[in-house]
Amino acid sequence: MEPVIKIQHVHKVFRDTSPPHLKALDDITLDIHAGEIFMFLGPSGCGKSTLLRIMSGLEKDFTGSVMLGAGVKHSDMSFIFQQFGLLPWLTVAENVATGLVGHGVPREEHASRVAIELKRLGLEKFARARPRELSGGMRQRVGIARALATRPKIIFMDEPFSELDSFTAEELRQEFLRIWAETRPTIVMVTHLIPEALELADRIAVMSSQPGRTKEVIVNHLPRPREKRAPDFWRMEDRLYSLIKQ
Repeated sequence: MEPVIKIQHVHKVFRDTSPPHLKALDDITLDIHAGEIFMFLGPSGCGKSTLLRIMSGLEKDFTGSVMLGAGVKHSDMSFIFQQFGLLPWLTVAENVATGLVGHGVPREEHASRVAIELKRLGLEKFARARPRELSGGMRQRVGIARALATRPKIIFMDEPFSELDSFTAEELRQEFLRIWAETRPTIVMVTHLIPEALELADRIAVMSSQPGRTKEVIVNHLPRPREKRAPDFWRMEDRLYSLIKQ
């Protein structure tokens, strides 16, 4: 099967720093499959977020190539950010609708699409609220609803749960898995948390420290729903930990 994203020999150097310039990524080559949850796992500063921006088209200054599968365009992608990225002067419903204009969705479809995603994320009662009136978890729900409203084929997620407390993050991870199972977009996500990677991912690319290289791509065969207290989970956790520390 043709990959939905094919990355070949990607290098990234930040030349706006004093010499020697900062080499962020070194010869990244891998494929992303349609409908999977693919996770980049590694320490801070290993280039995970930079690679996500390159794959999504937000970062243009790199060498190598990023090729999209047949029928996939950049307009088929959405991005969920770590910092929520909501516009404070807009209501929840208006924030969810912001991505629809840029994706060319007809105006007459906006209200119905927003209503669907508000319901899916449990936000119907907050449609007229402003972001400042919401908790961190609710704000990230708005960010997820905004990403889903465009009906993307690919969703990029840059540590989307890292700003939340552990209980809220766990609740949102489970909610997102449920939505993914219903709609099956391709998810490409970065994290520095091994348990989060094991809970969510179908495959995990373990990244080295700067410059970022792909040490190994691990297939996660743990059955869903994943039991964090199971011996197989602990064994996978130990394997990933040892890879990162090598």
